[in-house]
Amino acid sequence: MRFKPSTNSIIGLIGFVIFGFAMWRFSELVSYLLISVALSFVGRPIVLLLQRISIRSKRFPSSAGAAIALAMMLGLTIGLTQLFAPLFAEQALAVQGMHEMGVERMANETFSWIDQNLTWLNLSGDERNNSTYLLEQIQGFVQLDGIGSFFGALLQGLGDGFIALFSILFMTFFFLKDGALFRNMIQALTPDHLVPKINSIMDRTSALLTRYFGGLVVQVAIITTIVSLGLSIIGAPNAFLIGFMAGIFNLIPYIGPMAGTALGLILIATSSYTGAADTSGILLGSLGVFAVAQLVDNFFTQPIVFANRVHAHPLEIFIVISIAGNLAGAAGMVLAIPAYTLFRIIGQELFSGFKVIDQLTKNLNG
Repeated sequence: MRFKPSTNSIIGLIGFVIFGFAMWRFSELVSYLLISVALSFVGRPIVLLLQRISIRSKRFPSSAGAAIALAMMLGLTIGLTQLFAPLFAEQALAVQGMHEMGVERMANETFSWIDQNLTWLNLSGDERNNSTYLLEQIQGFVQLDGIGSFFGALLQGLGDGFIALFSILFMTFFFLKDGALFRNMIQALTPDHLVPKINSIMDRTSALLTRYFGGLVVQVAIITTIVSLGLSIIGAPNAFLIGFMAGIFNLIPYIGPMAGTALGLILIATSSYTGAADTSGILLGSLGVFAVAQLVDNFFTQPIVFANRVHAHPLEIFIVISIAGNLAGAAGMVLAIPAYTLFRIIGQELFSGFKVIDQLTKNLNG
């Protein structure tokens, strides 16, 4: 005999929907909180290790341990930045060289073609030729609107970045200091009779997402290794940088691999202006390397990570990722599967008996 949802269950489901809307409405703050929780999982083992140290029969202070763990994570981030910065600078010089050697020639050829074949348009409405008029319009945009918009966007980006960084560091410190803080926060907002279910939700979510994110690390490592080795063999420049970027872009479902491939080919093409020989051959070989990496990812890594590890049908995953992409862009696509996993676990624990929820969660226990 099937369970018939009670009034309390229906009210609870409505409350859950309202809660989900609030999470979406304040998604920026929620994202800071979730990033801080994730970072605390990374740094918490360091704090626990430091707390084993005794100073005059006293345990190492948790505040000091949290500060050290946070400093170590910041140091690692800065170190990686310093490692990759020279490579990005080299690519910037390559792009500059491409501009000096190729873009100007292409622009001249384009304007010459316009003057020869589109004289009948008379864009300026006077005696000026079309290329002169177009060049004046472009220069006016770049010098006025373009520069103003660029610096406005730059200042806004710096301000938003500082607020995000401060918020994440501030919350991460306290999550590192007290490993049970997040769980206590959730329990404080939970009615007493639901605390056991909430604890079960957090435990199951932690276990399932740990497997999922572990799979993502493996996925990035596999793509980085294949692309880096392949590009090195064919003689492409900056093979590791391009391979690592391809691995990171690959985290974005469906469109990420295409974006990573396009960016990689662009970087390789720009490097040809710094002395690389047989550019077309290198580009074709690079395209083959990216294709091999995607075949391995699609037939080996993806089924393990995105289906088996979260116990969801591939069609479910596609629909969820598509909806998340429409709502929140690339960031939503990256976070879609973890969020969907959490919602399925919550639905199974709190709202079992609803036909649609039972159908979505029937394979969750795997």
